[in-house]
Amino acid sequence: MTKIKSTIDLIMEKTRHLSLNDEEKEALEKQQLIQRVKAPLLRYLQGEKDANSLAHELDQLPPDRHDEGKRICLELLTDRLSPFEDNTRILAAVETIRGETERQRWEKTLAPLEKHHQQDLAKARAEAAARSLEGLAALGLLGSAILPCLDDQDPSWKKEWEVRIKAFRDSVKTGLDDPHR
Repeated sequence: MTKIKSTIDLIMEKTRHLSLNDEEKEALEKQQLIQRVKAPLLRYLQGEKDANSLAHELDQLPPDRHDEGKRICLELLTDRLSPFEDNTRILAAVETIRGETERQRWEKTLAPLEKHHQQDLAKARAEAAARSLEGLAALGLLGSAILPCLDDQDPSWKKEWEVRIKAFRDSVKTGLDDPHR
């Protein structure tokens, strides 16, 4: 009887001569490193682990990837910052990974940016509400009982919210990269 080959077997036979070049290997290794950092970081951010456990797992990375793993972790933490939520857990991780001085630098950078972006979002919310009321008035719906609902169900507001959060995170990254801070 003839052996029936799986699709994987056929692919492996056809691609046996192919191998990854150095650039592809490096990209694959970096992606694996990101995954090794993300897993404990997500457990930490969800409250399943404490900051010391996160630091311990980062210390388990290969010695030649240790510093890069910490840098990736800090980038991922930056991507979780919000001017509208409590960033205490993120700052605690920064302190555990890089020390109290680094946490203070992050706090010094965050404070004015949070305030600015909170005010900016409040202004954007008021403008969006006014546009919504104008649209309803054009349809003949008027009165003080009509209140626009700006939430995640409203696609235009959701997009505006995401743009504002991205702008905040970009300004934080710029502020943290500034050596004069």
